[in-house]
Amino acid sequence: MSVPDATTGQRIARYVLIAALAGLGAWMLKRFLPALCWAVVLAIGTSGLYDRWLACFHGRRRNEWAAATFTSLIGIVLIVPLAYVGVLATHEALIFLHSVGSMGEPQLPPFLAQIPGLQEWVHATWDETFRRAGEGAGPHEGHPVIIDLTRSEWTRIVGEQFIRRVVTLAFTLLTLFFVYLNRERLQRDVPRVSRRFFGPSVDGLLQRAVAAIRAAVDGIVLVAVAEGAVMGGVYATAGVHHPILFGAVTGAFAMIPFAAPIVFGVVALVEITQGALGAGIAVAIAGTVVLFIADHFVRPVIIGGAARLPFLWVLLGILGGVESFGLVGIFLGPALMAALVAIWRGWVNDEAGPGGDSTEPAQRR
Repeated sequence: MSVPDATTGQRIARYVLIAALAGLGAWMLKRFLPALCWAVVLAIGTSGLYDRWLACFHGRRRNEWAAATFTSLIGIVLIVPLAYVGVLATHEALIFLHSVGSMGEPQLPPFLAQIPGLQEWVHATWDETFRRAGEGAGPHEGHPVIIDLTRSEWTRIVGEQFIRRVVTLAFTLLTLFFVYLNRERLQRDVPRVSRRFFGPSVDGLLQRAVAAIRAAVDGIVLVAVAEGAVMGGVYATAGVHHPILFGAVTGAFAMIPFAAPIVFGVVALVEITQGALGAGIAVAIAGTVVLFIADHFVRPVIIGGAARLPFLWVLLGILGGVESFGLVGIFLGPALMAALVAIWRGWVNDEAGPGGDSTEPAQRR
């Protein structure tokens, strides 16, 4: 890389060649980039645990044994609960689809039929919405075919997604093993190469990005899992059918801001339309309270405090990351926003005067 007698044109050509090779390599590995990103996120999010785990090993092969065993534990933690919940959720989803497809004409909830002065309009609207769809067909006619098609389509989609996720998970764990194995070298080489390209000021950006990813793992995944578990208990207590399915879906949606209300809102609406007014209201109130506490107190403190990032930018980073990169963008988005905010604060502090420190004020703000 270092050629003392290289001309300016040669240096520019060399960097263009590096950028072209990097772009070509990224294009070649585009199918594996999600696995690589997940491995980096998991390695950063579990770095503290791995430090304590590595301290338990001694000898010449301590790094290999520590990396292999810890990667295996990560795989067990990821695979076993997800497989268990996935099997239960799939089973309950099939039962739910069967019950929806096999039920007859939906009945008007009693509390809607008793609204003073609106009985006729409510009945007419209900007939217009639900009963005309079944005109020309006998009761339950065509439902078995719909159920069979639904099951076939569901099986195909689940099978494709399962194979894709298994392949991604396998490459993620394989990459994670090598990241753990070469962690000390990566911690030394990545900042060195970054400083070579961008100068010493890049160290602060890397630290902010790493802190944001670690905080996002704690503040998004752990909080979402807790929300799903709590709401699963709420569903079961309220007598909602398929509480494990809806609890798992709530936890998955809770990783995305403002998405969890879609799940417990639908559950509450279904309970109310089925005549369980108290259960529906209880689910709506409990979901609102849990979401309010998680999104306004727990998550901002964990993510914003650790990454020194205002909650607005955390929110924008999560939403933009999901839109641009998929699920892994939940963690990459806040990291990118943390780097951008650090650049902004560094420029502001540099503009304030030559006597100001560009690092400490940014950490206190």
